[in-house]
Amino acid sequence: MVGRAVIVRFFAEDFPRLFARDLDVTLHHLHADGEWGVAEATVAATLANGNHYVNDFCFVFELHDGLIHRVREYTDTARGHRMVFGEVPQR
Repeated sequence: MVGRAVIVRFFAEDFPRLFARDLDVTLHHLHADGEWGVAEATVAATLANGNHYVNDFCFVFELHDGLIHRVREYTDTARGHRMVFGEVPQR
């Protein structure tokens, strides 16, 4: 996702449609140094399809002038796909 409008739409509209209820974010580690920050977290929720979702994430934040400029997100996408769709993605 690139751009403020796209990111805001994702969190305001798409995110709640996928993660329907019981959203829990457990923060494990934080590290910040100047214009960079890293957060490790586990996200758990009940999905719109009723499946339970739990996955670990690492977020890398790049700041400019005290504002978030860029975020890189790392997670096990195959695990997430199985929880959302119930199958392993085909290659």
